[in-house]
Amino acid sequence: MGGKVWLPAMAEAGLQYFAWVYSPNLYSRLSTDLTLQHAPAVGPIVFTFDNIDTASAWLRQM
Repeated sequence: MGGKVWLPAMAEAGLQYFAWVYSPNLYSRLSTDLTLQHAPAVGPIVFTFDNIDTASAWLRQM
């Protein structure tokens, strides 16, 4: 649902880049990956990260 509904809605609202920080929980990580697999090609550019510092640095570069 997130990949097919939420991410496209966020793109429509103007979101261009999304830094998704993984939870340490393995099942949550798998759920995130599954969500992103179902996201349409048109939408925000989404990258996943293991920590917030790296995610923040990437967003500052964008």
